[in-house]
Amino acid sequence: MTRPALAALAVLLLACGQPQGTGPNKHVPSDMPAKTAPEPAPAPAPERAGPPVRKDGTIYAETQQMGTRVSINVHVGERAPAEAGAAIEAAFAEIERIEQIMSEWRPSSELSQLNDAAGGPLRPLSQELFDVLQRSKEIAQATGGAFDPTFYAVGQLWKYDPGSRPPTREAILEKLPLVDWRSIELDATTRSGRLARPGMKVGLGAIAKGYAVDRASTVLRERGFSDHIVEGGGDTFVSGTKGGKTWMVGIQRPDGPGSVAAIPARDRAVVTSGDYQRFIEFEGVRYSHILDPRTGFPVPEERSLQSITVLAPNATDADAYATAVAVMGVDAGLEFIQSHPGLDAALITRSGELRVTPELAKILVYPQDKPAPPPAR
Repeated sequence: MTRPALAALAVLLLACGQPQGTGPNKHVPSDMPAKTAPEPAPAPAPERAGPPVRKDGTIYAETQQMGTRVSINVHVGERAPAEAGAAIEAAFAEIERIEQIMSEWRPSSELSQLNDAAGGPLRPLSQELFDVLQRSKEIAQATGGAFDPTFYAVGQLWKYDPGSRPPTREAILEKLPLVDWRSIELDATTRSGRLARPGMKVGLGAIAKGYAVDRASTVLRERGFSDHIVEGGGDTFVSGTKGGKTWMVGIQRPDGPGSVAAIPARDRAVVTSGDYQRFIEFEGVRYSHILDPRTGFPVPEERSLQSITVLAPNATDADAYATAVAVMGVDAGLEFIQSHPGLDAALITRSGELRVTPELAKILVYPQDKPAPPPAR
C-alpha cells in the first residue's frame, strides 16, 4: 500500500528565550559598607510557540515514514499548543524507533539481522519483535495462511515500478517452499527466535505498520492527549473524540477522489487496503500487489477486491486481518470477519459493489446521493 511521496511537514517548536541576567555590582567607596542592590525579578520566559491550532481545536502534522505518509491529528483541549506539538514529535519518533526494529528494508534493523541469519541457531530478540512475530504466527494460523509473514522470499521477486514484468513461474516455485509461517521458531523462555530454513525471509509490512500506529497512539495518551487520530498509509487508530464530537474516518473511493462512506469511530482501529493504487500490467494482464502467500502469485482477478476496510480493537490486528481478507476474497473474507467478535469490515468488489458486515452497516454514514447497501449475510 505504498502512497505517493509527500513532503515532510515537521512540527516546529521555537526555543524558549533566556532571561537576561544582571551584571556584577558597581564598585562602592571604601568608607561606605558594600551593599548589594536587590536584583530585579527576572522577566517571565516567553511561552514556547507551538504549531497552529485549527478552528476545530485540533493540531495536524504529517511526515514521511514507513515508506508512506503518516499523519497525526490531536485535539488540544485546554493544553498548550507547544505541549501538543512535542507529543506529536514524540509519536513520530516512536514510529521511527519501530521502523529500526521491524523494517525489512533497512539492513541494520533487527528484523533484517534475523533474516540474514536464517537457518542458523536461536538468537536473542527484543520483546517487541518477539511479540509481533508471535502475533503474526497466531494470525497466520487463524487465517489458514492467507496472512503469512514469511511471504517475503517470494514477494521480493515481484516489482511494481513502471515497466516491470512479473517473475517467471519457475522463479516463484523455486522460492515458494521458503514461505511457511510454521518455520518461524520462537522460544518464550529465552525470548529468542530463528528462521528454520536458509533463505527464508520475514516481511512485517502487513502488521508492523499497524503496530507502529498503535505505539504512536500510546505515546500520545501517555503525554495526556487521549483525543487523536494516527494514520499511516491506510492504517488508522482513533482515540477519544474531537472535543466531544465523534471522529469520522472515510473509506476512499477506489475510482477517484472522495469517500464511499464514513465510519464513526472511537477507540478503534480502521485499516484500509486495496490494489487500486499499486499494480502492474503486462501483456494485457493486470497483476495486483496483493500476493497469495500460498501460491506466490497475485490474488486472481475473479477473487480480488478493490478495497478492504477492517475494524478491530487495535491497528496491529486490523492490519494483518485486512491483508488476509484481501487474499480470501469477498465471501470467505466476510465469513471470517463475522466469525470473529470485535471485527467488522467493508469490502468493495471488483465490480464496485460495497459489502458491509451487519454491525458496521448500522453506523456507516453515506453521501446524500448514494443509498446504503444491504448488509452482508
